[in-house]
Amino acid sequence: MTSEPRTTPIRVPDRLFAELAAGGGSAQAVAFLERGERARRLLLLRTLLDRMAELSTPLTPVADAWEVVKDAAGHDPEAVDGLLLAPTTGAWIAHMLRRVHGTATGPPLWAEAGRLNVLALTAALLAGTETALTVPLADGGLHLPGLGRLRLPDAPPGPSVGLAVARAGEVTLSGPPRDGGARPTVTCRPASVPVEPRPAGPGTAPSVASAPGEPVASAPGEPVASAPGEPVAGGSGDVRGGRPAGAADAVSYTHLRAHETRRGI
Repeated sequence: MTSEPRTTPIRVPDRLFAELAAGGGSAQAVAFLERGERARRLLLLRTLLDRMAELSTPLTPVADAWEVVKDAAGHDPEAVDGLLLAPTTGAWIAHMLRRVHGTATGPPLWAEAGRLNVLALTAALLAGTETALTVPLADGGLHLPGLGRLRLPDAPPGPSVGLAVARAGEVTLSGPPRDGGARPTVTCRPASVPVEPRPAGPGTAPSVASAPGEPVASAPGEPVASAPGEPVAGGSGDVRGGRPAGAADAVSYTHLRAHETRRGI
């Protein structure tokens, strides 16, 4: 007879429950809710990873993309937690669970599932780790959550596959080969303030700028960047830095594995 590991239930202390029920809540109460949401999303991700591991995809496999997330979390857990807790991440998880159960429709499933690779790439950029992943492109564009949108020049319409390399906080994106075999390539470094595109000079490629607040892409090697799109870490209620340990913290990135649905987190 074997027994499966069980997670500890997350119980709200009476004092914190009373604070929240009264319509308020201290920093400790907000931190408790945040830890609970973090645990919930990781549990949902465990189910989703198992389902996506079975999908046919032209992209970097799910298990490899998740290893990139874990590596980034080991270097900068707060940044990766902020990415996990972003509203867009929660919406993607919920939508993908409906898609794999056949209750929602959308673009090609591999392209939507490939958002995991985009999250992994963004986590690597935030944490300063290195990785190379194939990612889904939409009309030659790649949206990096919390950072903005990177676009390739003269890209074909529709979904396609690109290669993204993150190194020392800089990302280089290459698109599908054009006629003649050359790949369009842009490089940018996300920045905390808007950067105006610079005019092209002799021997330099013109900057490829998207809308204000979106990434500005330039010729490889030029440290050009963008303004952030959405906050990655929490806002005014963000108290992750000093949160107390609790049952929710037992759920971690390192415990999630594709094809291990029945194993404890």
